[in-house]
Amino acid sequence: MKRFLIVCIALISFGAQAQKWGPTEADSIRCFENYNNFGSLCNSKEYLQAYEPWLMVYTTCPQASEVVYKFAPKIFDAKIKAETDPAKKQALIDALMGMYDDWNRYYPGNEAKILGQKANDYYDYHPKDSYKAFTMFNAALAVNPGDIQPLYLNNYFNAAIALYKVDTLDSEGLLNAYGAVGEAIEMQTDNWNREISTLTEKDTLGTISAREKRVLDIDKRLLEQSNKLIGNIERGLAPLLTCDRLGLIYNQDNFDKHAGDAAWLRRAEKMLSKERTDTAGTSDCTDNPIYYQVAQSLYDLEPSAQAARSMGVLSIKNEKYDDALKYFTDAIAQEADPLKKSRDYLRLAAIHLKLGNLAAAKGDCSNAIRANENSGEAYLMWANVYASAAGSCGNNVFEKNAVYWAAIDKANRAKSVDPSIAGRADKTIAKLRAGIPDKSISFQFGYKEGDRYSIGCWINETVTVRF
Repeated sequence: MKRFLIVCIALISFGAQAQKWGPTEADSIRCFENYNNFGSLCNSKEYLQAYEPWLMVYTTCPQASEVVYKFAPKIFDAKIKAETDPAKKQALIDALMGMYDDWNRYYPGNEAKILGQKANDYYDYHPKDSYKAFTMFNAALAVNPGDIQPLYLNNYFNAAIALYKVDTLDSEGLLNAYGAVGEAIEMQTDNWNREISTLTEKDTLGTISAREKRVLDIDKRLLEQSNKLIGNIERGLAPLLTCDRLGLIYNQDNFDKHAGDAAWLRRAEKMLSKERTDTAGTSDCTDNPIYYQVAQSLYDLEPSAQAARSMGVLSIKNEKYDDALKYFTDAIAQEADPLKKSRDYLRLAAIHLKLGNLAAAKGDCSNAIRANENSGEAYLMWANVYASAAGSCGNNVFEKNAVYWAAIDKANRAKSVDPSIAGRADKTIAKLRAGIPDKSISFQFGYKEGDRYSIGCWINETVTVRF
């Protein structure tokens, strides 16, 4: 009986293997040989020579291995570039498009990623057919925006701009394409920022592995590329991103049409709340009359971190600070991206500072830095919190003004972790220095240059006396 079972298992195993490689045993053997052949050629980057053996495996044994599809784009690219006959070249491009469909059919699970690659290849081979490429990119984004590579997103937006220039896409359509890119990048950067935060901590502690170190370097590079992509797009869109222009799109009529459309509300909220920096400082478009309705509707539909954050911004504008504290706390509880969480803690710190809750503001700054150790903004805020304690911490003029040294320390720390804000930090330091105790007063209380002094109250910092 045992021998009979072993024979049956062997036959079943052989049958499964034969089915995997081809309809017949002879096909299976041929596929196996050609599979090894094209694999070896691809490993040597001889993609053109790999085409014939690859084609035999693909047409005869399409489910042999996913490797057949992973190598296919490079093999087709070499073959297409080598072909001089326009009709044959187009036939190869059509075959490449069909290959992507087969890839998704036989190996499901990465549909968005594969559809994005298919759309990108179509755009590369048909640069004048922006409409079809744009439609194909949208199909990929509809499946999972987070799986579309930054390079593909760049070409997607290039296709959108081309359609906008010939009036196939209107301003709202272009902004929607920008919103789609932004959402896709946001999903990816959320993941990268979380991973970077975790791996950076490991790197600091010396517990990071070689593989994790490579992942950290890749994540940082991808994050930089994505930020550059968004920056380039925004510069090109600047004429359309003015509040007046956005007001023509995000108005009461459009809101009434999309009040129950979470995707439209998310994009409207992001466009209107997006900060813009110019000679007048930082501003946004939240004064648009429908912003409150957008934010409230979005929060009601899906009380996400972003929706809570929007309600917090509105509450500050309406001077409802208790509500703002509640909303930003809600946003922090739901937020996964440590950089966004850090900015929300800074918003809490600003509110607590305004309300005079300095100890709470200090805690917010500390939490902001815990979430993002390179936040110069958090250290600058911390400096302002300490400066606001002048006159209230201590029993005499020396002690009450010693807080300025602690504030200067935080401002110096701000520019050391974020050199981009060095100019602002230096201006802050210049103002703070005007408040430190002078030499004669310090001497009267027994302190000279270089001495250490411990500030009490809720500050609990030790500073160096310096003039």
